[in-house]
Formats: sequence, structure tokens, C-alpha cells
Amino acid sequence: MNRVIAPVALAVIVLFASAAGVWVALVHGVAAAMSAQARLAAESLEANVPFTTALAQALLQPGLHVVLVDPAAGTVVDASASAVVTRPFPGNGPLPPPPAGAPPPGQGPPPPGQGPQAQPEAFSGFARAVVRLPPVHTQRDGRAIDIAPDLPVLVRWFALDVGAFVLGVLVVAGLAVARFVARSRRDREALEARIGERAAAVERYQRFLAETGHELRTPLTVMMGYVDILRASNAGAVDQRILDGMHAETTRMRRLVEKMMTLARLDSQAAVPRLLDVGTAAREAAQTVQRRYPLREIRVQTDATASIVIDADDFSAAAGNLLENAVTYAPDSPIAIETRVRDGLVTTAVIDRGPGIGAAEREAIFDRFYRGGGRALGEGLGLGLAIVRRVAERWNGTIDVSSGEGKTEFRLSFPVADEDDDGSV
Repeated sequence: MNRVIAPVALAVIVLFASAAGVWVALVHGVAAAMSAQARLAAESLEANVPFTTALAQALLQPGLHVVLVDPAAGTVVDASASAVVTRPFPGNGPLPPPPAGAPPPGQGPPPPGQGPQAQPEAFSGFARAVVRLPPVHTQRDGRAIDIAPDLPVLVRWFALDVGAFVLGVLVVAGLAVARFVARSRRDREALEARIGERAAAVERYQRFLAETGHELRTPLTVMMGYVDILRASNAGAVDQRILDGMHAETTRMRRLVEKMMTLARLDSQAAVPRLLDVGTAAREAAQTVQRRYPLREIRVQTDATASIVIDADDFSAAAGNLLENAVTYAPDSPIAIETRVRDGLVTTAVIDRGPGIGAAEREAIFDRFYRGGGRALGEGLGLGLAIVRRVAERWNGTIDVSSGEGKTEFRLSFPVADEDDDGSV
């Protein structure tokens, strides 16, 4: 915006200075014309040239008003830009001489009621305030010539000057608006292009995760099957610890691949929303994790439950990752999963009695690929809690955590579904 305002302000200043300069030049030109024509008028009086319309037109210049008064001949010649008029002299006899102390001929104003000062009053106040040029009076042997600014003409010049200034300002403003609109359009197009590029990059990333997960899952499944066969049929040919290690690592790799595929699905628009009873879904998630970790104590409490609108796979992924996170970071602690209903929200809480999470880490733990300090370096990709937050965002829910020494609680909350809501979108 400043790139537009600064040139506009500079252009307006230049236009104002130009308009003021033109007006000053016009006023100075009128003043110079008055001085030159006053000398010509004095020479005409000296030469006793008859007062005719030809003499009035010879003395008349643009922006001047000339009045020739000859009491002896009984005529007044009034010349201006609008017309040159000859009319009878209203007085009797010659003009009286200037009173004592009056300015000498050629410098003072004409007698009252005569000369160009008797112009339309509609222009006089404004024009005199703008022009400030006193009339010139030249007199000899009773005859007088008055030369003054033609106020109506100067008012028109002033109006044209102001109009040209306003028109220039409007043109500059129009050009500035057009430039601003063009710049805004270019910026919008550039932003849309960047958004398109980002969307394409996200789509490529999602496709990469999905395709990579699919390609890795098949050979891992085969390897896990062979390892299970070897473990079942091994008769001491292979050290059992080797087989157990192969089984554990292939299982872990399979879970990592599944998390990558889950995250890719959550980033896409594919979803099947339906009514889901949170208590039942929490119990099923606990049973799934319990089968993976049969030696861990996982307690389920669903005294208060309600239905929400969500994709069942999304909720299962979120609850399962919260439970796995507790299993990993609180290895010697019992784990509880509880459901609560309050203020139109149904909350699934996962509680452990582990060492807790430091305050500095509580925001970062939901970032993708962030791994907390309590986990062994080779374990996981840091995607579990990122999946939980993505599920919460996708279904207008929230995820928050409170932690202290000896207790950590994650709370995943969603709005309670309306009674008439069938889960369709």
C-alpha cells in the first residue's frame, strides 16, 4: 500500500505546485499588462487622442478592464472581455481635479461611481481576495482612463486552474487505483499459484506415504509370516533369541508403516462419518492394544458415555495411539482409559502413572516426527500423537494434556452428537 500512497502524494504535491505556479504567472502577467497599458494610456492622453472604441480595444488586453471617461465629449467607453460599450457620461462638466493629498495621476483609484471598480459584486469579494491588484487611474485635462483587472475573467481563469488541478488529482488517483488493483491481482494470482503448488506438494506427499506404506506392508507381512513359521517349527537349529528379535522388529516396522498410511489417510478428504458410541469404541481400542501388550495392565472405565459423529477408523487410530504412547513412556505403570460427558462434550481420557512430561515438551509432542526424550532413539517415528491431533482437528475436537510427577493425562474431546443426527454429511 505504501508503494502506491507515496507516489500519489508526490504527484499531488507536484500538481498543486504547478497549479499555484500557473496562477501566480497569470496574476503577474495581468500586473505587467496593466503597467504597460497605463503608459500607453498616459501617452494617449498626452497626445489628446479621441476616446473611441478603437482606442479602448488598443488598451484592452486579456484579463484587463478599461474605462475611458471624457466629460467634455459626454461619453464613456467601457471595454472588457465581454463587450466594448459606449454610453453617455452621467455627470455634468469636466472631472474635478484630485483633492489635496490624493495620489498623483496614474496611481490612485478613479472617482467614485466611475471606472472598472463598479463590477458585479458577485465576483468582487472573492476575486479581489485572490488577485489583490489595485486599479490604475490616469487623468489629464478632465479626461481619465481607468485600467483594472477584469475580475470575472480572472475568476474564470482561477476556476479553470483549480479544475485542471482537480482533474489532475483525479487522473493520478485513478492511475494509482488501477495500479493498486493490478498489483493486487498479480499478488492474488501469485498467492493462488503458491497455494496450488502447496496443494500439489501435499498431494504428492500423501500419495508417497500411501504408496510407500502399501509397498512396504506386503513384504513385511510375508516376512512376519515366515518368522512365525520359524518360531513355531524351530527345533534348536536357530537361536530363539534371534527369531524373537526378528519378530519384534518386523512387528514394529509393520506398525510404523500402518501409522504412515493412517496419517496419509487423515490428510486426505476420504472419511466415512457415522454415529459412534465412545464408550464402546474406547473399550475396543483398549482390547486391541491389550492383545499387542498382554503383560500390561489396561483398565477401562466407561461409566458416562455418549455418541459422536466421526469416522470409526479415525477414533480407533486416535485412542489406540494414546494408549500406545502411554505403554511406551510409562513402561512400569498401569494404564487407564476413561470416558466422561460434560457440557456437551464427550471426553476420552488416557491416564498413566509414569514419570510425566516436561512443560517445555507439552506443545512439541504433537508435532510430526517429534520423539520425546523418554523413548529410545531407534523407536518410532514420532507420528502417534500427531495422528491424535489430526483426528481432533478433522472432527472439530480438541486434545490436551496435563502432566506432573507420577501422573500424565491426555484428554481427547468431541461434541456430543444431536439426537436426530444419523451421522451422514
